[in-house]
Amino acid sequence: MKTKIAIVGTGGVGGFLGGLLARRYRDDPEVDIYFISRGQALENIRSRGLIVESQQGNFTARPKAATDSAAEIGEMDYILLCTKAYDIEGAVGQIRPAIGPRTVILPFLNGVDSAEKIKRMLPGHAVWDGCVYVVAFIVEPGRIAEHTNGYRYLFGSAQGPDERLEELERIFTGAEVRARLVPDITRRVWDKFAFISTVATATSYTDEPYGGVLGNPDYRAQFTALLDEFQAVAKAKGIVLSDGIAAQVVDQMERIPTDTTTSMQRDFRAHRSTELESLTGYIVREGKRLDVPTPTYDRMYAGLLQR
Repeated sequence: MKTKIAIVGTGGVGGFLGGLLARRYRDDPEVDIYFISRGQALENIRSRGLIVESQQGNFTARPKAATDSAAEIGEMDYILLCTKAYDIEGAVGQIRPAIGPRTVILPFLNGVDSAEKIKRMLPGHAVWDGCVYVVAFIVEPGRIAEHTNGYRYLFGSAQGPDERLEELERIFTGAEVRARLVPDITRRVWDKFAFISTVATATSYTDEPYGGVLGNPDYRAQFTALLDEFQAVAKAKGIVLSDGIAAQVVDQMERIPTDTTTSMQRDFRAHRSTELESLTGYIVREGKRLDVPTPTYDRMYAGLLQR
């Protein structure tokens, strides 16, 4: 019986991952790849395929099927949820017809509370954790550009061993996707959140790219304060971050092109819905709950709310 995988969301993260999988497993005897998308992106994928411009070369990928109705494709073995964090509730409602007793849901979303939200909505189902290090964005609906210096998709389960973890890793490896099964996924998710929360907050508040934040002494000092406050909140929650996480975040920023902007920053510029509540507001609220001062986060959150 074929392994059926659905990618929900064909933006930067889902479009790049889904494109790599669909390219490799097109007409494969063992694996079928499906896209759940909507709007103009869905129309373009159906008519011309998903266009991917990547560091490893450009290609066009065609899934087994692309649809906005999960009922059309039936029960999946794996559902890779790659929407925005603020779309979780709607996305879970959309994919319910494709969820069966053995379906695994793997979110590749920004933030640290995505899996818990999904578990509350889908009690009794296997919900894993994932995090992504990739710079990928929508050029136009159904066309994705990836500009990363070494992207990574990490995943795992806090619920313990499951043979399906190794199966999915084999599928990723077969498609030459840089995805890795890790035993300490909770730490990895929080390490990623240390980067995305502080960087998205700083770039969105200053409306400067990576180089503009690091190259301006005042902005860099504010960014350092964000990192300090983030670590204080994580410690109060009992989260163990990697040693030297602040230096790692700065080092990673310095290795990315200086004109890079964040997804949240681009959403603010375009007056679209943003992930402010998941990336910035979450730390503000947890700081208040745990009685940990977060003055820099508070100020930037309040300023961004006004936009």
